Amino acid sequence: MKNQHFIFGFYRLFIYLGAKSQILELAKEKAVRYFLIFALGLMSLFVASGQAQTPDFNADSAYAFLEHLCVKIGPRPMGSANERAALKWTAEKFHSFGADSAYVMIVPEARGTINTNSGVAIGIFRGATDSTIVIGGHIDSSGREIPGANDDGSGTACVIELARVWSQRPRHFTLLFAAFGGEESGLVGSKYFVDHYAAIDKVKLMLQIDMAGSTEMLIPFIDVYTHQAPEWLVEDAYAIDRTLGYNSLDYPTHFFSLNNAFKGGGAGSDHQPFLEKNIPAIDFTAGVNTSPIHTQRDKIDFISKPMLARSGRLVDAMLTKYQEQGIPAPKKGNYMLWHAFAGRLYLPTWLISVTNLLAVILGALAFYWSRKNRLTIEKSQRVKFSGFKLFFTMSLIAIFIQLGEALMQVLKGLRYPWFVPLNHYLWFAALWALAGIWFASQLTRRWNFSPDPYVYAKRALIGLFVLTLLFGFATSRLAFYPALSLIALSLAIFLPGAALKIAATILAPVPMIRLMFFEMFPLGARSLAESGEGINNLIEALLYSGFLTVVIIIWYLPILYLFAYTLASSWPKLNALKSFRHPIVGFVILLAIVAYGGYLFSFPAYNNLWRAELQVNADYNLRSGKSQLRLTGNEFFRNVTITADTLRRRLDASINEAELPLSFQADWFTLAGADSILYGRQNKVQTAWRVISERPWYRVALVLRADTLKISNIKTALKYAHNKNALTFTWFADPPETLQIAADFSIHPEAKLIRQVTAVYPETPIPVNVTAEFADVVYRTTVTYRDTLAYARTNSAKLVSH
Repeated sequence: MKNQHFIFGFYRLFIYLGAKSQILELAKEKAVRYFLIFALGLMSLFVASGQAQTPDFNADSAYAFLEHLCVKIGPRPMGSANERAALKWTAEKFHSFGADSAYVMIVPEARGTINTNSGVAIGIFRGATDSTIVIGGHIDSSGREIPGANDDGSGTACVIELARVWSQRPRHFTLLFAAFGGEESGLVGSKYFVDHYAAIDKVKLMLQIDMAGSTEMLIPFIDVYTHQAPEWLVEDAYAIDRTLGYNSLDYPTHFFSLNNAFKGGGAGSDHQPFLEKNIPAIDFTAGVNTSPIHTQRDKIDFISKPMLARSGRLVDAMLTKYQEQGIPAPKKGNYMLWHAFAGRLYLPTWLISVTNLLAVILGALAFYWSRKNRLTIEKSQRVKFSGFKLFFTMSLIAIFIQLGEALMQVLKGLRYPWFVPLNHYLWFAALWALAGIWFASQLTRRWNFSPDPYVYAKRALIGLFVLTLLFGFATSRLAFYPALSLIALSLAIFLPGAALKIAATILAPVPMIRLMFFEMFPLGARSLAESGEGINNLIEALLYSGFLTVVIIIWYLPILYLFAYTLASSWPKLNALKSFRHPIVGFVILLAIVAYGGYLFSFPAYNNLWRAELQVNADYNLRSGKSQLRLTGNEFFRNVTITADTLRRRLDASINEAELPLSFQADWFTLAGADSILYGRQNKVQTAWRVISERPWYRVALVLRADTLKISNIKTALKYAHNKNALTFTWFADPPETLQIAADFSIHPEAKLIRQVTAVYPETPIPVNVTAEFADVVYRTTVTYRDTLAYARTNSAKLVSH
């Protein structure tokens, strides 16, 4: 339609010119007039043709690609038939767009210990030069029941649409469009691509789209453990995003400080192997906090077409810029990106290290100064245990912080009443922290505390110094947070006057608070809740709460000592703080808790987007024939209905595990083959086993364990995990229904070999149907076979068959 309007407008202009132009009025020969008409007509057709060859990014087209991936094909875990189908279909789409080369690069096996293959769908569109820009997304989803619409069907759909668009445009750089498999299993596809793509040295830039369908701000992923993307790439992304009118890029500094604290990192995407190879790369991700990724709710129903257009147009505009202006030379940066003062600060890594060192020096000087100026108090008049009393106070506050959640758990009968309104519960926890401070002030009213500021300064300084040192073992960037608090503490000690000391004291906890409650805190909290099936009784719950209490104490105890120092050193001017102990203050805090708690109570804990998870587990022992059917969940069973064979049950109780009294048989696989042994100082075992399944399975693990000493001298073509006396082989997603286990290894002459095969199937042996209003259900059967291989020793070394 857009091209037709252009042509009609052009002809209207032509008619106007034909009527008014002096050129036509002066033309005396009809041939001249006809020639002009013919020439202008050709020009209009040429312009219209040019328009057709340079299409814009089309969100409807991208949505159609996404629908094919996550609805027609469905969930795509690494190694599954669905992942293979998606890779094949994507390569065919690249071919249909006229790619010079389109194929699936087979990843024969995952790195590490999993015997599962994957692949990368590749479409290459040649440019005037061999220098290449890679545009990527990952095609796999994180589990068998997970559609992976946003993570990352949306990004892959955008990549396919960009391939369609750029197949019809002139290109200076060669464009390589890639749909990586195995991202959710450790960037398997992209790591293999970087290591094995023959022309990797020609790749000058990589742009990744991982999650494009959410209305949340767009996060630029720019970090790996050793460095960052070059500044020019980040600045270009922000500038183009602003030019397009989105202003949607938002870099979560504190999240990435934690995320990249250790080598390998946490959350990431397929741009990372490129960055690690010093190829400029950036990823754009939307919906980390607001999209139900890695759950069954990651469906196309929650995808926003305009947001597909946002990510697609951003990458499209970046490609246009680099095609026209070239790619700058710098390949990496070393900085910490921080949004500040309505702009972006690029703090050099060396400056962060210098700041950390400065903090330690200032802390040492502050320790010396405060010790030098400590009060002279007679030994008989010194107040003992002031530090321990504050430790007790901090412990009390840490417990109070968790009481609000505990109260809501009781009132609503749920384990995670905050799952939907998480941010509101953080403010509720802050109110309870205030209540804890007030309660502690009442409890310690008659306690004596030392008037000497040094008593508190030394503890605060030592605490922050230790945190800076410990965090520094991870990265200097992580140590930067306690270092900033240490600088503020030192300034509170050095600066004269109560006002300056109070200002420094107020600033001191800010870095540590921002680090704990980082931007992606909802993702972290919900991820912990989703794995909450491991907390099944009161003791485990208390241990978990105890762990949280210890973390809070370690994190904030130095800050409490700092507040005590400021009170002791500026007490005459802070005498008004005594009024905080007044009962009316406690009453006001109580009213605030009741009012806000009532407001929170009205929020649902779960909805159609955020749901609990139930799992039906059928366990079967292949040797003994014992069976057990269980229902487990990360949330208490509320309005859960179970229908299975003769069983009809409704559960509505504060439990998250229940046994279903039904027996069954699941003899679904057999273990065959032979093994042999060569006796000697170390018995050499050679296996030629086969594990054969009568139906498709989801995950298989073979564990060999020596009951004496260790397994050594392992030789096999399979991937495995080795831990002293244990050897583990694992297959994932849709393994072949016949697995060959050929391996050689050595064990102690007196050792017995314990062999266990555990196979997980994505179904139950008897029909079971579980429903709940706000919970998704997963069905699994685990079949186990275990035996012990005893190798009788003879007088001479020889080969025998077991």
